[in-house]
Amino acid sequence: FPFFVLAKSLPLHCVVESVHSLQASLNIDNRSPWKRRPNVETDSYVIIAAATPWSEIVQTALQRLGYSQETAATARGSLIIKNWKPITLEQISDNPMVPVCDIIGELTSVVTLRIVILRCKPSPFGEIKDKLLKLLVLQSHALLRSTGCPLDEVSTSKTIFYSLFNVRCSL
Repeated sequence: FPFFVLAKSLPLHCVVESVHSLQASLNIDNRSPWKRRPNVETDSYVIIAAATPWSEIVQTALQRLGYSQETAATARGSLIIKNWKPITLEQISDNPMVPVCDIIGELTSVVTLRIVILRCKPSPFGEIKDKLLKLLVLQSHALLRSTGCPLDEVSTSKTIFYSLFNVRCSL
């Protein structure tokens, strides 16, 4: 029997790149060096269960690499074999439930799973807002103490953090 039939898991080389828009990820071309390159966040190996459905390979790899489910939800994957053009995962199999080992079981030493994730680029407004929030946190302790606030520093820090986090997430 070939190795991949008996294997319970497979090592898979993964490269996670971040872009500021998913449209930018479609324009990546190794032959056009003047185009903006994505930021490589992770270049590592993960162990994937051989029976993992093909449709779940990106989410499984990102989970093993420590990325959040929110990041995985918008991620896109493609396979790279040496110097070939990347092949999107949807182009490889019509059956999303086929096990990973049936597709790349014998190729794990030459294939790379390229995953593109979306990272929001902070706007100038967002950068200013973040700086103001940091300043508010720094200034808040002295200001609250001067107004006679009965809470200790730890309590005020937690309250301010949660309030600012909720404001930041809602903006």
